[in-house]
Amino acid sequence: MKVSYPHLLQPLKVGKFILKNRMQSSNSLPHFSQGPEAYPAGATIAHFLGRARTGAAFVTMAGFEDMVNHPDFPDTLDISHFPEFDLRNAQCQNYMVELVEAMHGVGSLVSGSLFSANRTYRYENEKGEVEFVDANPREMVIEGATAMMNPSVGDDVPAENLVKIAKSYGQRTALYKRLGFDAVTIHMSYRAQLPGQLLSPLSNHRTDEYGGSLENRARFALMMLQEVKKAAGDDMLIEIQFSGVEPEGGYTQEEGIEFLRLAEPYIDIVQVRSPEGDPNHPIPFELNPTPFLDLAAHVKAAGLDMLVSSVGGYFDPEQADKAIAEGKLDLVAMARAWISNPDYGDLVYEGRTEDIVPCLRCNKCHGRGKRDVLATVCSVNPKFGFEAVDRYLVTPVRERKNIAVIGGGPGGMRTALFLADRGHTVTIFEAESELGGAIRHADYVDFKWTLRDYKNYLIHQVEKKGIHVVLNTRATPEMVADRYDTVIAAVGAQPVIPRIPGADGANVTVATNALMNAGTIGKTVVIIGGGEVGVETGMFLAQQGREVTVIEMRDELAADTTFMHYRSMFQAAWEAIPSFHFILNASAKEIGPDSVTYTDGNGVDHKLPADSVVLSVGMRSKSDEALSFYGAAPRFYMVGDCKQPGTIQTTNRNAYATAMSI
Repeated sequence: MKVSYPHLLQPLKVGKFILKNRMQSSNSLPHFSQGPEAYPAGATIAHFLGRARTGAAFVTMAGFEDMVNHPDFPDTLDISHFPEFDLRNAQCQNYMVELVEAMHGVGSLVSGSLFSANRTYRYENEKGEVEFVDANPREMVIEGATAMMNPSVGDDVPAENLVKIAKSYGQRTALYKRLGFDAVTIHMSYRAQLPGQLLSPLSNHRTDEYGGSLENRARFALMMLQEVKKAAGDDMLIEIQFSGVEPEGGYTQEEGIEFLRLAEPYIDIVQVRSPEGDPNHPIPFELNPTPFLDLAAHVKAAGLDMLVSSVGGYFDPEQADKAIAEGKLDLVAMARAWISNPDYGDLVYEGRTEDIVPCLRCNKCHGRGKRDVLATVCSVNPKFGFEAVDRYLVTPVRERKNIAVIGGGPGGMRTALFLADRGHTVTIFEAESELGGAIRHADYVDFKWTLRDYKNYLIHQVEKKGIHVVLNTRATPEMVADRYDTVIAAVGAQPVIPRIPGADGANVTVATNALMNAGTIGKTVVIIGGGEVGVETGMFLAQQGREVTVIEMRDELAADTTFMHYRSMFQAAWEAIPSFHFILNASAKEIGPDSVTYTDGNGVDHKLPADSVVLSVGMRSKSDEALSFYGAAPRFYMVGDCKQPGTIQTTNRNAYATAMSI
C-alpha cells in the first residue's frame, strides 16, 4: 500500500539516532493535567506516551526546576505549563525513567527542555557545593504570561553568574542524559529566556563583554551551548528553539543565521519560531495556516549543518509533507495537533485526513478567560483534561437504543456521533435546510475558517457514519413520541433582545444575522455589546466597508476571551481595522431609526448615527422548548446551549458526558 505522506513519514538518521518520521511533539504540556506532584502524574504520562505511541518521532517534555526559591505565583499564572519535576529525587527518577523507556519502546526519541520559569539555576561547583544562582534580581512583575517575558532580566546578571548559569545548563543536560533522554531542547526564542535575551539588541543593553556587537551578545549562548555539548557528547542531540527574526530593533534574519553559523558545532536541530511569543500560537485571524514557514525556509536555504524544524500551525499533513518535499524544512513541530487529536499520528499513517478533528486555534489548551479557573480543556477534544474522571464517566452499553436528537447544531451532531460510535441508532431532526446550527455563520467570515472547517468536519462525519438526518423539520414532542427509546434535546439558544426602546426597530438585527446577511447592513453601524461575538461581528462588518462603533458596558472589549496566547492577537486584529471603533463603560439607552443614544461612565448621554444596529448582548437558552420533549420517550436528556449557553468546548464536554452514559 502506498504511503500517504511519503516525505512527512520518511525516517531520518541524525548522528547515531533515527527519527521514525519527521513529526515532532514540541515543547508543550497540557496545562493543569500535571498537579502539584514532583513527579509525572498519570495524566501527564498518558499524554506524552500517547503522542509517542501514535506517531511523534521526537517528543520534548516540559522542563524541570529544583524545588527551591519558587516565588508564590498567583493562580492566574499558568506555571503548571512548566511543571517542576524533582529529577534529583530517586522516586521521581523512577517515574521518569519508566516513561522515557516506554517512549523508546514505541520508537520515539525523548528530549528534556532546558527552561527556567522562575529563573533560578542550580549550579554545582568543582567541590560539589550547590549554589542557587538568581538570574532575576529585580522584583518580578506578575501580569499573566508576561512574567515569563521580562525583556531586561539579562542586563542585571553579573558576569560571574553568567558563567555559573552556563555551566548549570550543562549540569542539567548531564542529569537528563543519566535518565536516558536522547536530547535537550533549549529555549532561546522571543527573549523569554536568558540566552535569547542576551542575544537580542532589544533586551541586551550591557556594556561589558556580553553586550554590544553580535559576537558579544552571542557570547553567553555560545558558552552555554559549549557546556551542553560537553555534557551531551555524541550521545544526545541538541535542539534550540529560535526566533528566525526579531521585531524592529532586534536581530535581522541574516544576523540570526550568522549566530547559527557560530553555533553550528553545537546544534543538531534548530526549531524556527516567531519573533514574539503569542503569535507563535497562531489564531484564526492569521489566515496563513503556517505563518512561519518562510522563516524556516530562509534558514534551510542557508545550508547550515543542522536540521531545520518549525512550529506554528503545522496541522495539515498535506501542507507539512509538501513543505518537506520542497526542501523548506526537515521536521515539523506540533503541539495542538496532538491535543485536539490524541490519535493524530495514527490518522496520518492511515491516510485518514478527513477524520482529523480540526483544531479551532482557540488556545483554550492554555486556559480559558482570565476570570476563569485555569483548567485543562480542548474545545474539540472533550476527553482532554477529563482523564481523572473518564474511567467513571464511561458506562458500558447494555442495550443498543433507537435515539432521536432534536437539533443539528454542533451539540446535536457531536452527541449523535458519540452515540453512533457506541452502536446506537440515531436520527437527527433539524429545522433548517442544512446542518450547522449556531455556527453556520462561519461560512461567511474569512477569519472563522477554523470554525468553518470544524462545522464541515462534523457534517461529513454525520454523513460518513450513516446517521439519519431529517432536514427542514421542526420536530415536536408528538412527532417523536413513542418512536424512540431516548430523546435528546439540542435545540440551542436564541439571542437576548435587551429591554430598551427601539430594540424591535426595522434597522435592528442580531449578530448572527448580520454576519450571514451583511448585504442588508447599512453604512454606519452601532453594535450593542462588546463581548467576543460583538467584536468579531464589528470587525467583519468594518472589513466589509462599514463604519462600526461597538458599545460595551465593561471596561474592556472581549473581556471573557481566551487570555493566554489569544487576546493580544485578537486585540491586534481589531486595532488594525481603521473603521472599527469602540466605546467602553457605556450602556445603550435608546435606539432610533437612524441613531443610538448611550450613557457614558459619567452618566452623560450621547447620540451616535446608525443606519443599522446590531445586538450582541448574550444568548438565552431555549429551555422551555427543550423541556417540552420530556415524556416523549422513556429517557430524556438536554445537551448544549438549551441547558445553558456556552461555548464549543462546554457543549462538546456535555455531549460526550451525555453520550457516554447511554
